[in-house]
Parts: sequence; C-alpha cells; structure tokens
Amino acid sequence: MFEAFILVCMIGNSDVCHTLKDLEGPYKTRQECIVRTYEMAADLPDYLPMFQALKYKCFEDKDYDKVRT
Repeated sequence: MFEAFILVCMIGNSDVCHTLKDLEGPYKTRQECIVRTYEMAADLPDYLPMFQALKYKCFEDKDYDKVRT
C-alpha cells in the first residue's frame, strides 16, 4: 500500500513550505498514488491559493516511518 504526500511552498517565498499528506489513501499501487498526488496539486489553489506544489512522493507502508512532516 502507498501513502501520498506533496511538498507545497509559498509562491514567491520558497522558505515557507509544508508537507501535505493525503486523507483518502492508502492506495494499492504506486500509479494510483501518483494520480492522487496530481489531483491534490490541482486542488491546491482552492485551499491554499498562495502555495504551489513542487514535489510529490508515494511511500510504501514499510517506508512510512521515514517521512518527516
């Protein structure tokens, strides 16, 4: 199973960043997880209009403890 995360940073100030964790997962395949990260990035302006998505990551359950939020 895979958990989806995206890194978002404030537009014009890349020192202000946050890691957002998906609330809908986990996902059975890495591809499903990646699709979800793109959906999250597309929805971002509705919730955090001053931020932009810079990176995504899909962690397998066994790698989940390596995430620093």
